Amino acid sequence: MSKAQIIKQQAAPADAPEIQKMLVLSTAHLSQADCNVWMHNCPWTCFEKGDYGWFMHACDDEGIYMQPGVPLAVRSALTKAHKLDCDWIMFDRDGPELDDLPVYDW
Repeated sequence: MSKAQIIKQQAAPADAPEIQKMLVLSTAHLSQADCNVWMHNCPWTCFEKGDYGWFMHACDDEGIYMQPGVPLAVRSALTKAHKLDCDWIMFDRDGPELDDLPVYDW
């Protein structure tokens, strides 16, 4: 949990709803193999978003997401999500493409 999340949690009243941030990215930030094979076997919470996308927990356990076999595209997206203090990533075919992340043409 980030320092900002801890401060927010401490300041919130006991009956306040929990709200988490989500980074929205284009599925173009995943390779075709990442999207069609690897995401189905992601070792942390990740599930399909209808026919054209994914919801992925922004795993913050480096012991998991830095393992060999985790694609560069996924590591890059997680790094971006962590910098923005996001808890989730939504990959959507209509989501934005960011200049500082790899883009795959498929």
